[in-house]
Amino acid sequence: MILCTDIGNTNIVLGLFESKDSSLPIQKWRLHTNTNLTADEYSVKIMQLLEYAKINSTEIEGIIVSSVVPQLDLVFSNVFQKLFNKKVFFVGPGLKSGIKIKLDNPKQLGADLLVGAVAAVNKYGAPVIVIDIGTAATISYINANKEFLGGVIMPGIKTAYSGLFANTAKLESVKAAKPEKVIGKDTITSIQSGMVFGYASMMDGMIKKIKAEQGDAQVVMTGGETRHILDILEEKVIYDDDLLLEGLKILYNKNI
Repeated sequence: MILCTDIGNTNIVLGLFESKDSSLPIQKWRLHTNTNLTADEYSVKIMQLLEYAKINSTEIEGIIVSSVVPQLDLVFSNVFQKLFNKKVFFVGPGLKSGIKIKLDNPKQLGADLLVGAVAAVNKYGAPVIVIDIGTAATISYINANKEFLGGVIMPGIKTAYSGLFANTAKLESVKAAKPEKVIGKDTITSIQSGMVFGYASMMDGMIKKIKAEQGDAQVVMTGGETRHILDILEEKVIYDDDLLLEGLKILYNKNI
């Protein structure tokens, strides 16, 4: 079994593939990202998840990690070394990906962006626009030659509105949910309209602008906050919830 781990700013997602040839994970777990936890504490959590799923740690034959939280890199390296005593691949410079990084400073490319690009190109072909909406929203563009040309970074839906709620005394915190109409009839539905319809319109606009600049391309979306806008987007998109986990598995296969 191959254990793929995506360490994000809000959540840590672990996916277990039955073999290196499996197309989908047989188990997925989500842990809250907490930089204050020790390797021992994370080890206990992961062992509990494996035991609940009736999976023996000896069945894990390979491990790969993507991380955008540097404080946890050494922690998880120690966790997996302790639990499985296996070599751990961390997504970063030197890893074979099949993607040519055409950035001014390739070392600045986030591991999650590379993983998403690898999965999208291998599953859906290129050119492709990859959108991942979570704590941050990222848009990546990979051309027909499998060259990562760059992208866009902006706040995620909740991140964007957290500042509004914190700095506006008369506005209350509101959950992201689609209101019945674009024009809200009260404060809550007015905020929700901005969060959902406004954010969807921004994404539609960015997709159109990228296509106008770079040419037509498929659009692949993933990320926990994408669900809030998926059914109201005007642009045609492919939603892939397991995109990053599958990208990690593909990278593992390219580097073993």
